[in-house]
This record gives sequence, C-alpha cells and structure tokens, in this order.
Amino acid sequence: MIKTKNNKNKANPMAFDLSSNLIQEIIPLYLISVLGFVAGRFLQIEAKPISTLTIYMLSPVVFFISLAQVNFSYDALLAPAITFTLACLLAPLLLKLFKLFSKEKTPYLLALTAGTNNWGYFGLPIAFFLFNEQQIAAYILIGFGFQVFENTLGVYYISRGHQSPLQSFVAIFKIPAIYAIVLGLGFSFLSLDLPQSADKVLQLFKGAYTVLGMMMIGLGLATLTKFRVDVPFTVAVTLTRFAIWPALAFAFIYFNQDIGLISDVYHKPLLLFSLMPMAANNIAFAAQFNMYPGKASVAVLITTLMALFYIPWAIGFLGI
Repeated sequence: MIKTKNNKNKANPMAFDLSSNLIQEIIPLYLISVLGFVAGRFLQIEAKPISTLTIYMLSPVVFFISLAQVNFSYDALLAPAITFTLACLLAPLLLKLFKLFSKEKTPYLLALTAGTNNWGYFGLPIAFFLFNEQQIAAYILIGFGFQVFENTLGVYYISRGHQSPLQSFVAIFKIPAIYAIVLGLGFSFLSLDLPQSADKVLQLFKGAYTVLGMMMIGLGLATLTKFRVDVPFTVAVTLTRFAIWPALAFAFIYFNQDIGLISDVYHKPLLLFSLMPMAANNIAFAAQFNMYPGKASVAVLITTLMALFYIPWAIGFLGI
C-alpha cells in the first residue's frame, strides 16, 4: 500500500464515518439515474437526444472553461498525457483479446471503455468531498486525458463497428469537445482571462452535465424490453475498471515516487480516478453510433452499483 502520512490513523472508527458520509454523498447520483429510468419508461424520453445534448453542447463548455482556468504548467500537460497514453496502449490490447471471444462488434465498445470512466458525473462529487482545491484541480487534469481519448481514439473505435477506418477518423473531427479542449489549453498557455461570469456559467453547465449524464443510465435501461447481461463483455468491463486500471495507477505511482515524473499531489487523485465505474458517456456514444446501447446501459448499471460498495472500501484500503 502507498505510504501516506498518519496512515495508521485510517484504521479507526473515523474510517467508518468517512465511508458513511461518502455513501451519503453519492446516493443522490443513483437517485438521478432512477429519475432517468422513470422519465424513459413513463414519459417516453429517449436517450439519444440527451446524449446529443451532452456531447455537442454541455461537454465542450465544461471542458473549455475548466481548462482555460487552469494554471499552465509542466504537470498540467503531463498528467493528462499519462492517462491518455495508458488508455491508448490498453484499448487495442483489449480489442484484440476480446475479438478472440466475440464475433460481434462488441470488442469495439470494449475498446472505448478502456480509456473512459465516470470520472466526471460520478467522480467529481467524490473528489470535492475528499480533496483540497489543489488535488481537485489535479483530478480534473488527470480526467482530461480520458476526455481526449474518448473524443479521438474512443470515437474512432466506437464508429469502427459500422464505418471504415477513414470514416471513423473523420468522425473524430465532428465531435466539438476536441476543439474545446485545444482552445482551453490555448487560453491557459497564453494566460488569457475569462470574464467573471465564466465561473457561474461553469457551475450551471457542470450541474446540467452531471444530472443529464447520470440520467442517461436510467434512460438507457428504460428502453430495454428484457434485462440481458452480456456476461463476457460485462466481466471484461468490470475487470478493466476495478482491477486493471487501479493496478496501472498503483504501478505508476510506485515508480513515480523514485523518478518524480509528476508531483505527488497527483497521486491520490490518480488513485481515485482509477476506481471509477464504466462511463455513462459510453451509453451516449453507443446510442449515437448505434453500437449496442443496451449492453452499454446494463454494464454501466452493474459497475455503478458495484461502485457504491467498492469505492468506499478502496478509499479506506488505499488511504486516499
């Protein structure tokens, strides 16, 4: 286990209080998903229009303002580059391995999940609960590595199920979030200030981003006529999210303590980041590109339910 100050104090009744408070903090996120299910089942609201709204309107604003407000630094570039690189290495490996067990297009969906997780909708409220401002900023920067993957190679993989390699490559440039990320980094590099109203706009869009993102889980489930679990796919996703990524994060931190590639401020945020369940955005992209949104919805539900117990336990075990 990674050494932290006062690590021995973790094993006391306060740890139980922390877990209890953390569970209370994330329960509302599950209730939002229930509301999404009710809206989909009884009001016939579909997931695809909501996914279009989050991908093409909400995400670009949230990413641009968040990045533009970050102080440009070596670590600010390197931290997301690390998670992006790890995702780029893991995705094709999982794609090739899973093709051995599936003749469908499901491996392309799995490749998307290799470099995405619910660090935003689900993880940010937990980060706000656990961390100081510096660590929260580090957590967000780490997450942008996944955002770049999701909106570049992730889009390529998910569209490859129905499109040629060239068409999939072109699809990357139709996602506005990639331009928002580049523009935000440009503002940060040039130290350009945003209007004071930007903070208010960011809070409003982040709230809408979280609510609609978690509602998509319920909306996706509401369209299912039968609750079918693709066992190989769901097991692969679960292992990727709750075993492979924590192991990668732990290994990187272990070596980073010796080589000092990035500041140790990023260590605990990276560990928390690695614990997140399958991304709700996977439902959005699956719906957008007609790539088994039902399978994605079920896998997101299962990993999100597991996270209710897994994340508090892992936080205590790892001393986050």
